[in-house]
Amino acid sequence: MDRRLLERWLAAEEGGQDDAADAEFATLFAAVRKVEPTPDFVEQTVTAAWRWRVRRRRLVMLGSAAAILLVAGAAMVGYGVAPQLATSMIKALALVSGRAVPWLVAYATVAVDWWWTVGRVGGVVAAALITPARVVAVVGVELVGILAFYALQRIAGAERLGDAQV
Repeated sequence: MDRRLLERWLAAEEGGQDDAADAEFATLFAAVRKVEPTPDFVEQTVTAAWRWRVRRRRLVMLGSAAAILLVAGAAMVGYGVAPQLATSMIKALALVSGRAVPWLVAYATVAVDWWWTVGRVGGVVAAALITPARVVAVVGVELVGILAFYALQRIAGAERLGDAQV
């Protein structure tokens, strides 16, 4: 790249000549050397990509075969063992659900009742507090508090600098 092209473009930009700066930039950009890969690099890259593709296909095929064998084995074991375990599993499921479901329903009912109660209490409190006069009073108290905080900051700052007149 020629340094003079860069300097001409920068001078046109600084001079405010937009059309000339655009033309100089196009000339500068056209003069930039193109980067091209060597044939060895292309060959190594393509070879590596093909090897990766073959390895990926092998892994996918091996994973599919393993999944099929696992499912088939589990189905055979389940089919062979299911008659012996079926009754005990059904009994255990019935026992657990028979004892857990009523408690779950009871706890859910209590929780919903509490939720409705809290909602009603919140609604009543909001209705009692949010009246125009009370809103003005709350905002007024907040503003007085902010003003007091600001005054304390000013006094503390003045005292620190030795300007306090008490």
